[in-house]
Amino acid sequence: MSTDPIRELLDVVLDALTLPYDAPDYDRRILDRAATAHTVARATLDEDPADVGWNVDYLRQKLAAEQTAAEARERNRCRRCLTRFALDDTRFDGRARHRDTPWCRRCVDNCHEGSPEHVCLICDPARYGGEPR
Repeated sequence: MSTDPIRELLDVVLDALTLPYDAPDYDRRILDRAATAHTVARATLDEDPADVGWNVDYLRQKLAAEQTAAEARERNRCRRCLTRFALDDTRFDGRARHRDTPWCRRCVDNCHEGSPEHVCLICDPARYGGEPR
C-alpha cells in the first residue's frame, strides 16, 4: 500500500475497471464496476479529503463482494452451454445439473447421443484443456 491516499484510490479504481474480456458476463459486470467506481470517485471529490481512506476501503469491499457473487453465478451454470441450472427441471434432458458434474442434463444427453467417434468437452475434457476424468 502506498502512503498517499489518492494513489491508493486510483489503484483501486483501476482494479475496478480491469476485468478479463472472456468473463461470461463481462458487459454487465464492467458497467456495474464502473458505476461503483464513479460513485466513489465523486464522493471523494465532494467529501472531506480525510475520508479518502474510507472510500478506498468501501470500494475494495464492493469489488470483493462483486467478485464473490460472480464466482457463485459461474458455479451455478453449465460449463458447456453457459445456461443457468434449473433445479426444478427434472426432465432427463432438462437444465438441472447432471449429478455432481459441471454440466446440465441436456448437454450430457446430447453428448451421449453422439456417434462412436464423437468427442467433446464432456466426454474428453483433457483434449479441451480441462481436467481428465
